Amino acid sequence: MDAFESVEFELALDMQDLTEFSFEACVAHAAEVVGGEILFDMPTDGSIEDAARMAAVRIPHPTRDRILFVVLDEARSSLRVASSEEVGERFHGFARAFVSVLERIRDDLPDLRPVGSA
Repeated sequence: MDAFESVEFELALDMQDLTEFSFEACVAHAAEVVGGEILFDMPTDGSIEDAARMAAVRIPHPTRDRILFVVLDEARSSLRVASSEEVGERFHGFARAFVSVLERIRDDLPDLRPVGSA
């Protein structure tokens, strides 16, 4: 990831208030600041040290979108970006597959608009 994008996202993440907003809301807002989107938020499976939840974030990039993983500590008091080694290929593969599904849905579904009013 470009160093500027990484720092910008981590700063946006550091500015989130877990006492006021949920984990998912904090991650989604930080992603929005850098033009990204949250892909999913889920409990961790014990494979990441000091982690209660994990969220995948996609950040667009001209050559290749970036996928970052944000971890909520077990005390539920702090957020951090997990390293690639920490997350492992299993979650990276799941996130890439999730992106493919989202893109297919966005590209293949007709524009759904309400036909009338209720």
